[in-house]
Amino acid sequence: MSEIVLSDVCKQYGDVVAVQATSLRIEEGELVTFPGPSGCGKTTTLRMIGGFVDVTSGRILVGGSDVTRLPPAKRNMGFVFQNYALFPHMTVAENGAFGLEMRKIAKSRSQAGSTRH
Repeated sequence: MSEIVLSDVCKQYGDVVAVQATSLRIEEGELVTFPGPSGCGKTTTLRMIGGFVDVTSGRILVGGSDVTRLPPAKRNMGFVFQNYALFPHMTVAENGAFGLEMRKIAKSRSQAGSTRH
């Protein structure tokens, strides 16, 4: 995955600020977690990166390209939802690898690969 940069990204729903101006740089290959209490904007931020929620202001760059207004299908990234849309008969790794398998990306390129037989 390429570097991801959030530059003063904000999300508002009317008068409610769900995510205040947030800037973040995730280097290629870096593992990042978003800890915090319920309602603090973790999921909204991830949904903005994935393109499932529109950004009110700010920019999102992936690999140096501005994807702020691109739909999810044009962002070339996967998104695994918290609960629903997971396959209960698969492990976490298998759920994560499923999208790569459907796109016929070789296990050697996916780093994690799938252990499903």
